[in-house]
Amino acid sequence: MVRATRLSVSCGVAVALVATACAKSGSPQVSSSRARSEVSSPSGPASPKVSPRAASTPGRPIDVASLRGRIVFSNGTSDIWIVNADGSGLRRLTRNPANDFDPALSLDGSQIAFRSERDGNNEVYVMRADGSDQHDVSRDATDDWGPTWSPDGRVLWNCARGLITGFRACVADADGGAAGRVPIHRYVEYMAWSPDGSRIAFMSQEKGAFGDDPDYNVYVANADGTGLRRLTTTQGSDGFPSWSPDGTMIAFTSTRDDCGNSTSPGCLTTGDIGPFHTLYLMNADGSDQHRVTDRFAQFVDWSPDGRYLVFSPGLNIIRPDGTGLVTLHPPGVGEVEFADWGVS
Repeated sequence: MVRATRLSVSCGVAVALVATACAKSGSPQVSSSRARSEVSSPSGPASPKVSPRAASTPGRPIDVASLRGRIVFSNGTSDIWIVNADGSGLRRLTRNPANDFDPALSLDGSQIAFRSERDGNNEVYVMRADGSDQHDVSRDATDDWGPTWSPDGRVLWNCARGLITGFRACVADADGGAAGRVPIHRYVEYMAWSPDGSRIAFMSQEKGAFGDDPDYNVYVANADGTGLRRLTTTQGSDGFPSWSPDGTMIAFTSTRDDCGNSTSPGCLTTGDIGPFHTLYLMNADGSDQHRVTDRFAQFVDWSPDGRYLVFSPGLNIIRPDGTGLVTLHPPGVGEVEFADWGVS
């Protein structure tokens, strides 16, 4: 039996737990995970262990030593950490008593946006990639989270300001200046800006959705808010989109294979509260939607060269064709969530 952490994404709810998660077939899934992990800070750089999972993901295991860039993540919802993609140079970046999590590296790797509760509500903060100069960029009493970056270095996030329920798309410079909104006339959460700057993908809750697996779908709109298009239509939650570096594909996670949404003999279940999330890919126009792995996966990002995907819970790295899965185990960290891969 294993455990998984689930982020509740509906209407201003911050973080919720699900209990035991396992495949219906009984195959091993994610490592033990809880939202508030006990943390022991390493005294210096350390190298995580690597464990391939070749039995259920055929193909040669990924050579971790060859991986480039850095991966930023949070241990549960406690603090922000960063590690080189080859497993070296592990470093803890935040030490605030409040929750710091949900990080995103800027495209040039120099800054990290993240979600913090240090002000008594959810705010979007930015810091340098070494952990210095931590400052609030959202600056509002209502909830702000789900930060990401535009190709030109602005911060984009979902904000609740001016709404009774739901979220808008807010944007600001990395210092908090020139704050504004993207006029997407749709409930928005967890946006992703396309590499060429022309489009924004996001997850959106459908009208009347409710429960612990509400109906979310992945949408895309032009960066000026026009051209809104729905890309997924399945029952359950499709969300947390991530563009491939060349802009031709979108990775996302879905509960469509959970036994509450699927009647397939191969459907998946956590065996407890909360739905089973799996990793999917599709073309940028929504075509060719296909599952990458049956491992529990809620958050996903691409490597800068487009050759790999990282997904969490855990630091799991896999090829887009579903082969070669390996898992990094950063020592002294606890449980890994919200992994985001960027350049060094």
